[in-house]
Amino acid sequence: MRLTTGRRSGFSMLEMLIVMIIISVLVGIAIPKMATIIRHERVNRAAQVLVQDLQNGFAVAGRQRAPVRLTFTPSTKTYEFSDRATGTVLQTRVMSTGADYSLTSMTSTATTVDILPNGIGSTAFTVTLANGDYSRAVFASTAGFVRITPNQ
Repeated sequence: MRLTTGRRSGFSMLEMLIVMIIISVLVGIAIPKMATIIRHERVNRAAQVLVQDLQNGFAVAGRQRAPVRLTFTPSTKTYEFSDRATGTVLQTRVMSTGADYSLTSMTSTATTVDILPNGIGSTAFTVTLANGDYSRAVFASTAGFVRITPNQ
């Protein structure tokens, strides 16, 4: 019969301390990177939603055979589509802090754009969406061509 010595299997306290230090350093490096990635993704997602909404607005004007008015409100970071004749709100999108996109700024070169049933907009415009130091711009031509411009 074999006698066991007093030695236990497992990790020593020093080994556990070294592992904890390594993990905390890696977490300290990863957290700021993740915050940046999340901020960029929110702006990119907001730009994609804006493009879809603008394309939908041009389609609604043609489908209803009635002009649609697009109104930007930069102070509240919102935009809305409404029937130009009746003023009935068709869609409102909020992109401010507390919403899914949490944008810190939304600026537009035009505050009001009328979209005619033939698919022509009253003016070409650019909407710039930003969160912190990262921004994306969405351009819409008078002919209804909508695109996200490359990173600035």
